Amino acid sequence: MNLSVIIPVFNEKATIDEIISRVRSVQLEGIELKEIIIVDDDSTDGTRDVLDFYKDENEITIFLQTYNKGKGA
Repeated sequence: MNLSVIIPVFNEKATIDEIISRVRSVQLEGIELKEIIIVDDDSTDGTRDVLDFYKDENEITIFLQTYNKGKGA
């Protein structure tokens, strides 16, 4: 079974590393692949600079909104 975790973020520079670390540390029986999808809603605090560090990791996909679309977008 595969698992995808979607993490919406907006101005999470101070916490995004911890969030990703916690998601990665979860162990679930029967799960072979854990995909992390991060959707940044046009952060302005440097979150995108932190996310740039993760851009080449296979298990992480990052989507950057071109403007703040609000919750649920």
